[in-house]
Amino acid sequence: MTWLSMATAEIIQRDDLNNDIIAVLRAFGKDDADAPGPANLDPDCTFYTDEIQEVQADQDHDAISYLQNKIATELLDEVDADQANMFGRRFASVSSLLRAADNDKAAGAISTEQLLRLALHRRTVQILSTTDVTLSKRKALRVRALVDFIWSQSLVLGLADSAAVKNQNCSTLVELVQKFELHTASSSHYNEFAPGFHHATLEGTTNDYGPVHINILRINLRKSQCRMKCLDAREICTDLSTLAQRTGALAAISGGFFLYSEPDIKLPSKRTDPVGLLVSDGKVCLPPVFRRAAIMQRRRKESDDEEDSGLIDLDKIGMDGVTCILKISAGGGVSTTHQTLELAIDQKNVKCTHRGDAEEFTTEKDDIGLVVVGNAVVAVSSTKLSVPLAGYILSFPKSLAPTGCILDDDDVSITVQYKLPLPINEAMAGGPLFFSDKDSVGNSMNLYSEDFRGSAPPVTFSQDETFDRNLLPRMGVGTTKDGEELCCVAVDGRNLDRALGLTLQGTSDLLKSLGCTKAMNLDGGSSKRMVIFDEQSGEHKVVCLSSTEIKANASVRPDPSRPVHSAILFLPPRK
Repeated sequence: MTWLSMATAEIIQRDDLNNDIIAVLRAFGKDDADAPGPANLDPDCTFYTDEIQEVQADQDHDAISYLQNKIATELLDEVDADQANMFGRRFASVSSLLRAADNDKAAGAISTEQLLRLALHRRTVQILSTTDVTLSKRKALRVRALVDFIWSQSLVLGLADSAAVKNQNCSTLVELVQKFELHTASSSHYNEFAPGFHHATLEGTTNDYGPVHINILRINLRKSQCRMKCLDAREICTDLSTLAQRTGALAAISGGFFLYSEPDIKLPSKRTDPVGLLVSDGKVCLPPVFRRAAIMQRRRKESDDEEDSGLIDLDKIGMDGVTCILKISAGGGVSTTHQTLELAIDQKNVKCTHRGDAEEFTTEKDDIGLVVVGNAVVAVSSTKLSVPLAGYILSFPKSLAPTGCILDDDDVSITVQYKLPLPINEAMAGGPLFFSDKDSVGNSMNLYSEDFRGSAPPVTFSQDETFDRNLLPRMGVGTTKDGEELCCVAVDGRNLDRALGLTLQGTSDLLKSLGCTKAMNLDGGSSKRMVIFDEQSGEHKVVCLSSTEIKANASVRPDPSRPVHSAILFLPPRK
């Protein structure tokens, strides 16, 4: 008998408990027998350490604060103190909200809230105390995902404002979009704050996602002649409103993924480094290591009859067809020699291996492998290599090397530049692609095919144990038919009263209802941000809610927003 089997039996014999709770309780365990801890249904009777010591809640030492502190200390091996403390606070917020809801129920009866708190506490202890070699390196990722999962499922099961939803005869999210005619910029709900730039806020209560607060930016690309700018915000300013003001942007959104919760970030990579393709002013700052969806703008030509010149498009792009230009320096001082070697991926047995493929790589006979991170080659070997987290192994036959050049000599240094198969001026990777007019089925979302697998960053996607059941803050972009308009949505979340968040599928459905024929995901969560230029004040304002902490009501003091590490700016045409 385990707490899981006891809870399952309770749910099955009770008509007032939703059977869907069973699947929630099973999550984060290998099977039904994988449910360590005291065989009872008391969330505050938990355990910790190898000796499985019970910790009873009392006035001086309650289970919530005990586990919050454990999270904050146990995760320091994987993340910094700020992150560990934030994950601890989120755990405490969710547990406290569930406990408060449980206290409102009739005394004595086992409630949904009690069972969810039970799963939250027991699975947290299980994650923190695991001895599994692989799972012990993923504690931060799993605690973070567990808290978001339990929070999301409590909302899905109707714990958040359920009476209001039932009594108000609410519409679905898609129906709410249709009601306000937000699929067209001519809707009275949009404000045209600059030529071709339209903004609206969708706010209300839905019967599929509860309360929603979503900011929508529609840009008529032909009318506005908008210039898109993709950049590593850390090089200028990580405050998005200040960044937009400094660059003269009319609007701005947060960009793609970055290294954050991965436990094995090693130099030259650093926490907050962007992940995937980044092109700025025609320069490939980071190559498309992972084949993922990207938002991109091709180069404008001074006199170009092509109607789509300079328009923004969404598509998957990877290393296929990319040319790696190796700049090789050997020797030192006046005797230094410089050579160039161009290698096209997937030609002449030139290969690219990333973390979605493997963590260790062994070169083939007569081949050599280069460990590449961005523009830097950090290691060279003809035997075994570790695949870098946000980089790749470039392998090719030694016979392709310049004559007389021994690449793995100590006095040889190599840097890499990239040439893409398309003339792209600006690009930012995200993913997954939600849907595309190129796809006959109409829904292309496939995380595995976009290299969200193995230990490829972000691991919150590659190693997701919730199967897109989390309601989270999201950022998505889409284009309408013929690329006429770009539509950006900043979906707020983690706010019980105003915005619960969406799943990836929910974000996809939202963009489709707004008239998009192509759409993709960008980085969401605490980093999600949208800034709009306000004509009246002359200021650039953040229009979305902060999503760093989990809030029970709108009266809670606003929390500080996480810095934006990569950004997409939308600027007026050059004069």
